[in-house]
Amino acid sequence: MRREYFDNKIWKNDTTCVNMLRLRREPFFRFCQLFRDRNLLKDTIHLTIEQQVAMFLHTVGHNIRNRVIGANFGRSGEVVSRYFQRVLHAIGELRDDLIRKPSLETQTKVEGNYRWDPYFKV
Repeated sequence: MRREYFDNKIWKNDTTCVNMLRLRREPFFRFCQLFRDRNLLKDTIHLTIEQQVAMFLHTVGHNIRNRVIGANFGRSGEVVSRYFQRVLHAIGELRDDLIRKPSLETQTKVEGNYRWDPYFKV
């Protein structure tokens, strides 16, 4: 049942994957491969990296509680919570690669636009 949920519900096609995880299949699997390559997450006897990340994205993307995720994925709330924390920590380790520091320069299309000028005056 657990494997069927992933195969039939999430990875069946891009539309279903986007609806469940807010991400298409190809970027999702590249994201998981990034965790694998950097050794930030590992497959366990309970869950693969793809399953861990899918539970995390489904939780964050839909604001779903651990109990609901546990019921959907056939896991206990404790297991869901544990793997949520692991994925969250792994994403935190990627912060320098995923998050760009803001530029202090104002874009030209904003700078000369009368609608935005009041917000950018010094």
